[in-house]
Amino acid sequence: MLRISRAAATRSLATLRVEGRVVAEWVPVLERECWLALQENGHVQLDLSAVTFVDGRGVAALRHLGAKDLEIVNCPEFIGELLRIP
Repeated sequence: MLRISRAAATRSLATLRVEGRVVAEWVPVLERECWLALQENGHVQLDLSAVTFVDGRGVAALRHLGAKDLEIVNCPEFIGELLRIP
């Protein structure tokens, strides 16, 4: 399961707290929420502190999202290692 909540927001910054598993079936939901927040706020922080698992499609999505106007914050070490570009 994946849960996405808005932890904080200003006119120029939104923080989305992601909890659970970032897996293939939930990637479209995560992408949609990120794009909506980007349209509303211009810059988004993606708080991954409560993420427990990321599959291959989740890694690809997070890499892609991190390359946009999204900043990944509070990333657990094991996920940080997965997100490193080889």
